[in-house]
Amino acid sequence: MNDKAVLKRQLESMAERLMAEVGKIGVEPLVMDYDNGGGQSGIRENPFYPAYEKLLSAYTKTLAAYESIAGGKDADIRSLDSIRAKLKVAK
Repeated sequence: MNDKAVLKRQLESMAERLMAEVGKIGVEPLVMDYDNGGGQSGIRENPFYPAYEKLLSAYTKTLAAYESIAGGKDADIRSLDSIRAKLKVAK
């Protein structure tokens, strides 16, 4: 398998996972209660958001690498761009 094919497969896998998880953004709480059982309890950041953000960042970096190797906007990149457009996150 060449580099382009490997990156394309990685992009497809990441896009599938992002699309599966994006629906949770509206329902996952930003913070969660915790109790570690050792007398410490409180509120912490929901680990869903940093995990989703890391996956989205990896997807974006991989897409840039793929575009660099592909050398332009071929049909594969256009289809991946359509997926990326659905995954835009407000800053």
